[in-house]
Amino acid sequence: MIGRMRHLLFSTVLLAAAMGVRAQQSPAPEPASPITDHFAFRAGIFYGTAATDGEVDDPNAATPGDPFSLEKDFKLSPKVHQARAEFMFRLRERNRLRVDLWELTRTGVASPSTTIVYGGHTFTPTDVVHSEFDWHQVNLTWTYSFLKRQRFELGAGLGLHLLEAQANANATQPTGPVAEKFSGAGPFVTLALDGTWRITRRFAFSARGQYMKLTVSSVKGALGDYHGDLQFRWRPNLAFGLGYQSTRTRLDVSNNNPNGFMQVDTHGPELFARASF
Repeated sequence: MIGRMRHLLFSTVLLAAAMGVRAQQSPAPEPASPITDHFAFRAGIFYGTAATDGEVDDPNAATPGDPFSLEKDFKLSPKVHQARAEFMFRLRERNRLRVDLWELTRTGVASPSTTIVYGGHTFTPTDVVHSEFDWHQVNLTWTYSFLKRQRFELGAGLGLHLLEAQANANATQPTGPVAEKFSGAGPFVTLALDGTWRITRRFAFSARGQYMKLTVSSVKGALGDYHGDLQFRWRPNLAFGLGYQSTRTRLDVSNNNPNGFMQVDTHGPELFARASF
């Protein structure tokens, strides 16, 4: 009986030791964070400001159009309060694809403080000008994480941006109603850098930046996009955060009627919720 008890005790000790060694060899699962997420959807509210500058030229006119500010000259509101959405897909362990959509639509009714040559027409301080500005942008960004650790990830890659801008202005003058339209669109590629730092089990900091300037046919584009945010992991699949976004985009259109450029500079804070797994 005593021999059997010794054998049972010895077997139990060996089993416990083996389980302990195995537990030590098997690393604990990493905490849920942007580094471990394979899919994420982020919805947020952007509380920013916009500065929109442009120039519309009539190729048949002897003089070019005048530079103008939609906020100062045509009294469009500089406030930009809008919802934004973003998707992130992790392809295997080191490849990430981010997709986000952005559009900005504003209208205004005002008299310019100075005379402005806008395409083939001239708007004076006595005119009541109805203006409209539409900006649509789709961004697809792929990055490869050349550095990936449990608490830090850094990747580089390329972004594809589909841009479309349209600015309209019309007024009723003594000679009759006048209207002018300017539009431009094109795809552009940027260089991208994306990093994440898991500060603690629940807090993570993410930052990214993209920039490029190039010409596609008769459209010249320049884009700089920079973002940083701090996230709090409330649940393994749900996080809340506060971020800051700054984007500057410019489109120059030539060989068109009318020609010209439009430039949009937006920046401001963003509150968001992020669902992931």
